Amino acid sequence: MKSSEPWIVVAEYSGSIVAEMAQSILKDHDIPCYIKGDWFNSAYNINAFSMPGGSVKLYIPNGFKAKAEELLKDTIPSDE
Repeated sequence: MKSSEPWIVVAEYSGSIVAEMAQSILKDHDIPCYIKGDWFNSAYNINAFSMPGGSVKLYIPNGFKAKAEELLKDTIPSDE
């Protein structure tokens, strides 16, 4: 991983519980990552799981995208 490599959103979840589980999967496979909630979650410490339309995004360095998507394929909500 290059230090200047951009971080990207690999997945977006409607609640922090699933996002934290996905983050744990990535960390168990040595993929650097962090989660960030929407504005309400950040500003008011409100769990996005209880907010209609709330979301939590999972960020990784771009170079880990393919591996992360493979690991998370069963946790990423589909648009279907």
